[in-house]
Amino acid sequence: MRKWVLFVITGFAVSLGFVGTAFAETKMIDDFEQNGQNLLGGRVSVYQQEPSRILFKKEQVERDLKQNSVLMLKYDKKSEGGPYGSGGWCGYYTIVKTGNLFLDASPYKNLTFWVKGDKGDENFKIGFADRHWDTVGDSVKTEQVGAYLKAGKITTEWQKAVVPLNSVFIDMKEMASIAFCFEGDCFPNGAGSGTVYIDDIALE
Repeated sequence: MRKWVLFVITGFAVSLGFVGTAFAETKMIDDFEQNGQNLLGGRVSVYQQEPSRILFKKEQVERDLKQNSVLMLKYDKKSEGGPYGSGGWCGYYTIVKTGNLFLDASPYKNLTFWVKGDKGDENFKIGFADRHWDTVGDSVKTEQVGAYLKAGKITTEWQKAVVPLNSVFIDMKEMASIAFCFEGDCFPNGAGSGTVYIDDIALE
């Protein structure tokens, strides 16, 4: 009888362990309630190369009938000038590794965040970097953000973007950073400007 009880308890524990691995709890990366870093303690900032430029700051914006601290990104992507004559580049990044310890994102299925535009039709791609891409200072880009929004594009209303992690070919066990990239192919003739608001970046 004792052996049978032990077997049942052990089997139950293994089962719980499997469920915990398959269905990881939501991991909030940034809710923009703090300054200078995300909730993982990683640095947040922008990257830019002239003549393109970008501004970021936190703003109090209404969401779900209350005032939330959110990320505001004002971008101006040019199509001419700068290195390679392509107008330079600009974007925003958040570091998810801690020192040399990379984030294991493999238990999660999606990157999610909330987004809205100042006028609508703003655009960007999401960039993911693992150990390799972190070393070379670049990232693997997704499709344009509209592919992950219910409306098919950014509007002036808040929408939840759901980006499947299996659509990005990086080592999810060694995630280094996530970026919002205002790429030339997001805009007619390679140039675009606008303002977007982002809130609650998370892994689910």
